[in-house]
Amino acid sequence: MFKSNKIQAKLLSSAGSLFNYLQQLAKHPSKPPSMSVKPWKAPIEPITLTEFVPPVQAALSISSLSSGQKGAKDFFPRTVPRIRAFSSKVGVMHSKAKPKKLKAFAVPGTYKASKATTEKSQGQSLSKPLLGDIGEIHFLVKQEAKGDLRKDARVQDLNNVINRLMASSSDSGSSSRKRRRLHLRTFAVTCLSEDSGILEWIPDTQALRNLVMKSYNPQASPFCTRRRGQRLADFQNASLRTNYENCQAKYFREGNLSRAAALFGELCLKPYPPVLYWWFVQKFHDPHAWYEARNRFALSTAAWSAVGHVIGLGDRHSENILVDTTNGECVHVDFDCLFDKGLNLPKPEVVPFRLTPNMIDAFGPTGAEGLYASGLQTAMRTLRDNRDTLLSVLEPFLKDPVIDWKRARSQQRAKRAETETAQQLQSSAAKRSIRVIDERLQGIYNLRNPNFRKYRRTDGWSIDQDDEVSRMLPLSVEGQVQKMIAEATSQENLVQLYVGWMPWL
Repeated sequence: MFKSNKIQAKLLSSAGSLFNYLQQLAKHPSKPPSMSVKPWKAPIEPITLTEFVPPVQAALSISSLSSGQKGAKDFFPRTVPRIRAFSSKVGVMHSKAKPKKLKAFAVPGTYKASKATTEKSQGQSLSKPLLGDIGEIHFLVKQEAKGDLRKDARVQDLNNVINRLMASSSDSGSSSRKRRRLHLRTFAVTCLSEDSGILEWIPDTQALRNLVMKSYNPQASPFCTRRRGQRLADFQNASLRTNYENCQAKYFREGNLSRAAALFGELCLKPYPPVLYWWFVQKFHDPHAWYEARNRFALSTAAWSAVGHVIGLGDRHSENILVDTTNGECVHVDFDCLFDKGLNLPKPEVVPFRLTPNMIDAFGPTGAEGLYASGLQTAMRTLRDNRDTLLSVLEPFLKDPVIDWKRARSQQRAKRAETETAQQLQSSAAKRSIRVIDERLQGIYNLRNPNFRKYRRTDGWSIDQDDEVSRMLPLSVEGQVQKMIAEATSQENLVQLYVGWMPWL
């Protein structure tokens, strides 16, 4: 017993040293594209990185004990590779937070390092794999200046629950088979402190914007400006940005929403036709692989759309939506903007989810009315059928006193009502969010535009009237899905978004 306690004390001491190493790496003010660091070295011998469970989804999923296994470590599968050492070469991403892409050399789960190998692993210039390595594991070490990675971790827990609900359908028929195909791609998020953490890097994925930039239409003339998606996805394209801002000026300055939407179609959509369909054709040469990749993209997008609308997931710009280039699966990242926090932005995010022309183009000839709409109906039906379960899972998340889900709103309310405590504000925001989510799980479309209620839309309804009718009448699953798709693709909604969201993409 004494020996076991001594080993655990060494592990805890080394774990603290490892956390400090990763925190310092997250805070390092380096510039892209890379930086050099000293690899982590355990302060106490003979502890090495192989003694720790790697922070990846497969390794953190607890498995049941089998006969003959002993010890708590056996709860975690030994089939998952362990980390031998971190590379001394660290990539620095170009985004504002400058997160670091950390590469780790992987060894088998049953690996036992020799003394000579350990000395090499803890050297000062480690940048290449050794003979016993079986591959690499990549992580994103990130410091959040304003966000909170604990939100990301909680959303991953919720997504895992939703995946189990979708996979546990015992009904027969095509609807049940489609439900079992719906899946949210999750990844591990390990918090190191309040403002830093380490995220599992999803291999073989690229941002939606990058895929559009690489896409081109081979049937168009080589000299045609509409042939390639590079101009469409180039945020530095001053002409396209100016056109979009001119469209917005018709609304924000003159209050003419219908004219702003018409200009958006004429200046931003018509001259830049979507091209993402051709990326799937050029990437997947085998007809069956192409068909499966396109279907997987449509169904995974549908699943994320349903969940994103229910929990009020915002900030869905083209860099926060990834696509697995091996099978076409859609993956969402960055879950800081939750519970309709996007409605509090200077230019509110008034769409329920991202459904832009290039995404619809990738669904195929039926567009948003085919497999995507069918998958969205199945996903929403699953969520609505399990309403009580989801609310029971979400309520502890929202009432967690450690995480401020409505940070910006709470700070504003505190200035207006100094007598209220932070706990009361948190409780009030939690009750409001639970009520909104409950309404959506009953079929009520309650996404309200906070700033532009007095203007009339092209369909003849004012935004106030439209909201009142939606709040009074719970919709069927089919009606709710049609309402969501209509709002997500409405040019009147897209023209109100921030230019960095790139609504024309």
